Amino acid sequence: MKRTVDVFELAREAASVQGQLEAAELPRLSALLTPPMGRIRFSFEGYIDERGRTAARLRIEASLGLNCDLCGRRLQWALDETSGFFFVDDEQQLAALPIEPEGEEPLLASRRFDLQDLVEEQTILALPISPRHPLCEEALGSDRPEQAANRPFAALGALKRGRTDIQ
Repeated sequence: MKRTVDVFELAREAASVQGQLEAAELPRLSALLTPPMGRIRFSFEGYIDERGRTAARLRIEASLGLNCDLCGRRLQWALDETSGFFFVDDEQQLAALPIEPEGEEPLLASRRFDLQDLVEEQTILALPISPRHPLCEEALGSDRPEQAANRPFAALGALKRGRTDIQ
C-alpha cells in the first residue's frame, strides 16, 4: 500500500487510491480490537469541490473483531463509512476555521499526506462506543421495566407538566 499521497495531484487529476490494511498492523486501532482483528479496505478519491478547494472522499469498509460490552464475547462489527475532507495550506488557516459538527472536515494539505494515519483515525472514529450483539441488546431491553416511575427523567417530565410556573 502506498502510505503517502500528494493530495494536490490527486485532486487535480480527480484520481483515487485504493488499498487494504491489516487492522493488527495499526497500533492505535489494534488496541481496541479482538483477534482476529480484520482487514480494512479503503478508497481515497481526490477532487476539486464547488468552492475550488482541494478535497477528497474516504470510504472505509471493514469487518472488525470487537468485544460485546454486555456478554464480553467477541463480535464481528461491519463498517461501511464515507467521510469528506477539504484541504488547507497551513496550520494558521486550519486553526482559523470553525468546528462544524456536520459536513466536510478540514485537513492540512501535503504533497506527502499520510493516508494510512487517516484511515486508522477514521476507522477508530467509526467504531461504536458500546458494541453489543443484537441478541444481548434485546435481552437487555426485555430486562428493563417500562414503567415511568422506574425511569429517572420521566419523573421530571411529570413534574413539569403538573406545574404552571416551570417554563
